[in-house]
Amino acid sequence: MNSRDRGVLTIIGDSVVDHIYRTDRLPAEGVPARGRFEEHFGGKGLNRAVAAARLGLDVRLISAVGDDVAGRRIIRCLRREGVDTELVKIVPGETTPVVALIVASSGFTGIIQDGEDAVRLSRDDLRSAAARSAITSSDAVLLTFAPPIAVIEQAMAVVRTAHERPRLLVQATPQTDSPQYLTKHLSRIDYLIGTRRELCELVADPGRDSETPTADFDSEVAPQLLAHGVGCVCAVEGFECSVRSAELNLDVPRSLAAVLSDSPGAYAAFAAALAYRMVSSGRPADRGDFEWATAAMAATQSFGDIPAAMPTAGEVDRIARLPAVSDTPD
Repeated sequence: MNSRDRGVLTIIGDSVVDHIYRTDRLPAEGVPARGRFEEHFGGKGLNRAVAAARLGLDVRLISAVGDDVAGRRIIRCLRREGVDTELVKIVPGETTPVVALIVASSGFTGIIQDGEDAVRLSRDDLRSAAARSAITSSDAVLLTFAPPIAVIEQAMAVVRTAHERPRLLVQATPQTDSPQYLTKHLSRIDYLIGTRRELCELVADPGRDSETPTADFDSEVAPQLLAHGVGCVCAVEGFECSVRSAELNLDVPRSLAAVLSDSPGAYAAFAAALAYRMVSSGRPADRGDFEWATAAMAATQSFGDIPAAMPTAGEVDRIARLPAVSDTPD
């Protein structure tokens, strides 16, 4: 089976070292919490690349790592998972970024990002012939907000130049500091995925008080994003999914298999699973595809190594056959 038979997905995002602190509860000032520490590889790009490769897609990752032991180990890890690493940039003389994840027993995750910007993709990285070819020849492109705004804009511009334009999935995570710069690009997005808060930030007044409650998804956020030209808006959190587009008004409840309130790898699994279903079928996503992607989230309920928690297609199939919470008898 060659790569075109499996379908090609190019992912743009970060690759980092995750320091995971598992705790019974989030610590408060002056009140310590009990827990333990683990170190694994992760990142918005790496997690989604591993998730998509586990499902059977031919995956290319555009990312950056440091010129250190961790960076080289990340590349070896990706290759073992079957991810193409030719476009993973190694930054000379720099160390691979570290991200701290504090995971409570409920599955809720708090994140502390590395403040250094030395190991990042640049606009020029996406202007290279190899990167442009990878993006424009893909069946789909999955873009996260981990790279700088200039890189996100360049990625969207390259997608637009493709002779047969790949479907563009954008996961609005992590929240970007300047979402207003992306408004003019929203019409290029086929599927926009995020939590309700992340999606709200894309249409929020930049001068609003940060304490202002999140706008209502159905009456304000989704209609505004669709009016800006987004093809489909997907609000994903708590192992549930709400989909709004010209064709779909869909709410997918959590599966019976979801026993936690959340898990660190759930959103990566959802995006990869949705891309897999679309690339495999060659058509736009329908109700069944969103239900399958929602089932993929429930398969990630692990507090440890996030990439290792990414499910195979068989595991997702098993969960997808279970009834949803709303389908169970009273």
